[in-house]
Amino acid sequence: MRKINLDLTDKSYDIKIGNNIIDLSNVEKFVSNKEVLIVFDSAISGSRIMQFKEMISKSILKLELIEIDANENNKSQETLSEIYSILVENKFSRDCLIIGMGGGIVCDIAGFSAATYQRGVNFLLIPTTLLAQVDASVGGKTAINHPKGKNMIGAFHQPIGVIADISFLKTLPEREISCGLSEMIKHGLINDINYFCWLEENIEQVLRLEPEAIEEAISRSVEIKTFFVKEDEKEANIRALLNFGHTFGHAIELIGGFKDYNHGEAVAIGMILALELSERIGNISKQDCTRVRDLIDKAKIDTKIKNPINSVDLYKGMMGDKKKRGNVLNLVVLEDLGKAKVSSEIDESVILEILNSSL
Repeated sequence: MRKINLDLTDKSYDIKIGNNIIDLSNVEKFVSNKEVLIVFDSAISGSRIMQFKEMISKSILKLELIEIDANENNKSQETLSEIYSILVENKFSRDCLIIGMGGGIVCDIAGFSAATYQRGVNFLLIPTTLLAQVDASVGGKTAINHPKGKNMIGAFHQPIGVIADISFLKTLPEREISCGLSEMIKHGLINDINYFCWLEENIEQVLRLEPEAIEEAISRSVEIKTFFVKEDEKEANIRALLNFGHTFGHAIELIGGFKDYNHGEAVAIGMILALELSERIGNISKQDCTRVRDLIDKAKIDTKIKNPINSVDLYKGMMGDKKKRGNVLNLVVLEDLGKAKVSSEIDESVILEILNSSL
């Protein structure tokens, strides 16, 4: 088992990564004498939920559960209200604990319910998808969607711990593994060329979930994510670099009705667009773009456009992104492989040119 500490002074916590690490020794200190609500993904097998319930039952004061069909349309005010109702009706106090067990959607909505119930309670995350283990569970971004934008209603609220058990990954379809690999590739592109090169050499082993390779890949991605969060917890500066590909990607998800693409696929398409933009403004070479595309292909991430996308509509969707400043669209571009920057100086006509030629 590996342990990575995210040092945020009084809000510091550990991210534990390993195989079959959901045991009482790693959980008891969080749940002891607590009222516990487990928010879990319906994709998790009932036997694993039952095992977890039985494991903590002697340590807790009270236990409630809510099962979520984890899709973007359910990452909503309605689902949030259902969680609040359980907490209020069962008289959960401010000393309670919310546990999010599932993928990124569950991590986000469990975290946001914790951020807002009685002005903030503790939460523990047990991410069960690769995407959640390398991204959504780390850093305290919590949110729900609005019909006109992804993650538009949220708060920064750090968990008290993260337990990333790679045994959950064995039940995932390959498409979900590839979804997580999209964020891993992003981490290498924006911060660590050596990690990007390592992924180029080891992508097949990671896809096969070979224990040594997948644990190394998750750990390195988490280290990169924690570096940015420690330096800039609330995304006032360099943490914005983690949005590479996301301004394009979130707009693609929205236009696709959150059905045509999963998050990793939309981000991969967004990264390709951001790469082409980076090349267009003279930062990277065509060979660099080809190299990244080759890795995305080897990771088996589907980047095909499912239905025609109008470039003007996509640009309008991007302008609704929460990361813009006033009327200025901030885009993360590469200065080189392994080094990124935020640019607010790219003309609309250049962005539309990239969209028209690529989509």
